[in-house]
Amino acid sequence: MRQYSRKVIPAEDSEEEKYMKLRMPEYQEKITESPFLYLTLDLPPAPLYRDVQLQNIIPQVPLSTLLEKFDGKTEKEYRTYNDNIMKRFELLELPDFLIITYKRFQKNQWFVEKNPTIVNFPINNVDLYEFLAEDVKASHKYTTYDLVANVVHEGTFEEGNYRIQIVHQGSGKWFELEDLHVKDMLPQMIVLAESYIQIWRLNKEKTRDERTEEGADGYEAMDEK
Repeated sequence: MRQYSRKVIPAEDSEEEKYMKLRMPEYQEKITESPFLYLTLDLPPAPLYRDVQLQNIIPQVPLSTLLEKFDGKTEKEYRTYNDNIMKRFELLELPDFLIITYKRFQKNQWFVEKNPTIVNFPINNVDLYEFLAEDVKASHKYTTYDLVANVVHEGTFEEGNYRIQIVHQGSGKWFELEDLHVKDMLPQMIVLAESYIQIWRLNKEKTRDERTEEGADGYEAMDEK
């Protein structure tokens, strides 16, 4: 993964101070490259208020929107004790198995709260070509992923439980595991739960162009940007 980072100049600085800091090395954009074990996707903040029927509003967001974090253009501010740093990311290599985690838990001043946002995603043919750096795109023949496992968290942070949804590679059937209980499930039900961790397998049977021609065969299509 390639990371671009630059230190943010404090807004309260005078114009002269800002001009001087722009010329300092520590405020210049830095580029680093490092391997990654998994990708963390940030969920949008949950609504603070209820709807007109006093029901909790459960927001939804397409996976394509969350993946924009790695398009090499989208910047996000990261706050530390001393500094604020703007970062953007892009991918240099696509692993055979990609692990994605959704940042569902956020610690505030008093407790850990859970974000209930539902992520909409296809279970097949998720294309990461646009999130590769321009200088490595030509070397990647295969760029599409298929979901093979989905870990779901239900309930609160203190009293929640986990379920695992996994596909049988031979038959293509999906099963859900909770403790010692195993049951089959419809693939359409996968996107309705609060996904926490996912494992995606790189499809090396068909190229990106071949899969683009046949179209996404997932049960939920990514929302158009």
